[in-house]
Amino acid sequence: MAVLIGSGTGWLYRICEWVTRLVYVNLLWLGFSLLGLLLFGIGPATSSMFTVIRKWLNHDEDIRVFRTFLEAFKKDYWKANLLFILLFIGGCLLYLDFLFIGQFSGTISSMLSGILLLLTAIYLVLLFTIFPVFVHFELTVIQSIKYAIHLGVSSPLSMVIIGASIWLMYEVMVYIPATIPFFSGSIVSFIAMYRVNIALKKLELTYNPA
Repeated sequence: MAVLIGSGTGWLYRICEWVTRLVYVNLLWLGFSLLGLLLFGIGPATSSMFTVIRKWLNHDEDIRVFRTFLEAFKKDYWKANLLFILLFIGGCLLYLDFLFIGQFSGTISSMLSGILLLLTAIYLVLLFTIFPVFVHFELTVIQSIKYAIHLGVSSPLSMVIIGASIWLMYEVMVYIPATIPFFSGSIVSFIAMYRVNIALKKLELTYNPA
């Protein structure tokens, strides 16, 4: 009985520990994003959050979270901003393309819609994998984008799980808005980083920039 109680207490402690970690890193993510007025803060803040979560998942649990977050923010500030701007522009172009296709009908509309849906799927795969790849490897922005797409297309189950977690988190935030400042980014980032780590180990992919 004592063993069972101890085991149960241990699991409860670990859950509380992870909840505390995710709340803390989410608050850092929001704070540093706001420091950059969102447009110039959310990219490096997101990469910093993934850096911290990656260390936790790799059992480097004794890190100084704030220092690690700040160092990653400063180290990758310009590169992460470039990455975010490219993602933002890509999303805007897809949105404009959907508006443009709405002006057509018939066969042309069907063909263009099919192409656009494929591009949208690739874009979503990129969104799901880019930051885990960005903090895992020392690559250029373009190399990170190419590798992230390659990894995502090769790991459809991980993409479904990440997509489902984003949808579920959105539903939770709609019904419980109080969760937004505490878990809006960290839980999805944790799941994405966890699944990408599994995909990398399972596929044993090596990147060749040439």
